[in-house]
Amino acid sequence: MIRRLVVLGAATIAVLAVVAAGRIVPQEPVAAAPYDGEVTPAAQPVACPGPVEIPVGDIDSGDPDLGSGSDERTYQELGDGTEPVGAGFLAASDAAASVERIGSGDVAGLSAAACVAPVRDQWLVGGSTALGSSARLVLTNPSDASTEATVTLYGGLGELEEHAVVSIAPGGQQDLLLESVVAEVPALAVRVVATGAGVVAHLQDSRLDGFQPAGTDWVGRGAAPAARLVVPGVGAPEDATTTLRLMAPDGATVNLTLAGDDGLVEWGGVSGLVLEPGVVTEVEVPTIASGAVEIRADAPVVAAAMRSVPRPVVDGPADAVERDLTWLPAQDVSDRTARSVMVTDHVVAVTVHATVAGEFTLTDASGAVVASQEMAARSTATLPLEAAAGTLLTGTARFTWSLALEDEPGFVSTLVPRRTDVESTPVTVGLRPYLGPGS
Repeated sequence: MIRRLVVLGAATIAVLAVVAAGRIVPQEPVAAAPYDGEVTPAAQPVACPGPVEIPVGDIDSGDPDLGSGSDERTYQELGDGTEPVGAGFLAASDAAASVERIGSGDVAGLSAAACVAPVRDQWLVGGSTALGSSARLVLTNPSDASTEATVTLYGGLGELEEHAVVSIAPGGQQDLLLESVVAEVPALAVRVVATGAGVVAHLQDSRLDGFQPAGTDWVGRGAAPAARLVVPGVGAPEDATTTLRLMAPDGATVNLTLAGDDGLVEWGGVSGLVLEPGVVTEVEVPTIASGAVEIRADAPVVAAAMRSVPRPVVDGPADAVERDLTWLPAQDVSDRTARSVMVTDHVVAVTVHATVAGEFTLTDASGAVVASQEMAARSTATLPLEAAAGTLLTGTARFTWSLALEDEPGFVSTLVPRRTDVESTPVTVGLRPYLGPGS
């Protein structure tokens, strides 16, 4: 044993001597060139939140003396390959949607929701936790892995200290009443950041004016913070009101423009509007029959508009007024891809905004033209639409648009189209030396 050790030591000395003499040159490792490519995620099913609820309980179990529930209720879900998840549903099709009509009670009105795919970071601009209002956040996890969502809220004083962390099981759904997190915040913006494959977020905004319903609708996912946005479909009857809600995460100076069917409309006092970081700001929009709000900022903002439509009270005081409301999320002007939406019952028109001149066309799955309009730059149009429920519609790229829903007696809602392509993520893969733990 001792002899072998001596021999091995001599061999090692000999190798070192050869290297020192320059007869064997140590080779430097060859560094592999970095790989630049794209990763395309697997297509995820789209998800819808399900029926609206009275915040204190099931819609059919409200106090009958106060008339909170309603027997006049129809709920429709549309999409291919649907399956239940929580109170909502998943769909394997490119687009899916739901619409609910409730004829009376606390949440009377039309409430439509476009189903969307899960993402890890999303913004919902809308909702209120002021007295008489409820904001019910519905989080759906279509994936096969559990996820955790962090909910950050913004109001008129900026980002709120109160946050919520919600765990959602695989193929599960969770509700969160935002009034249980923060109370008396009249204007909200909500950010949801999730782990894993992400979640689908919808916000039920329900309001009462005393004992009279003041509207219910789903607040859908809006555009990510961007410097150029458009909110189409802000046109309303003369007795309706439209309110634009804005928030800049890092602060911004914003210029607002109102576009109509015949071009730009005068709107004073909205040039150089300063948005403090994280502060939710609301601006009343002038009454216009058909229009869109153009938003130009020097830093990214999020935005949406709420249209509130009054109607006479059938059973109540003579001077009482009931209302329905609809939320119109802002759309990113720089997104030049085609978008699609599923038609539901009660769709009556498509509202369009043209950033540049061109022809807008709306086609069904067979390619047949359902609606078209030649449009001037920075103009809008409301085109009557007759399409059967379940029809998949795709609009021309470069235009921002949405579907308007209406029904008697003054019920309104909106369906916003979504991208149906799967976005690829650029990646760079390279090698580096291992420097040990903590490197």
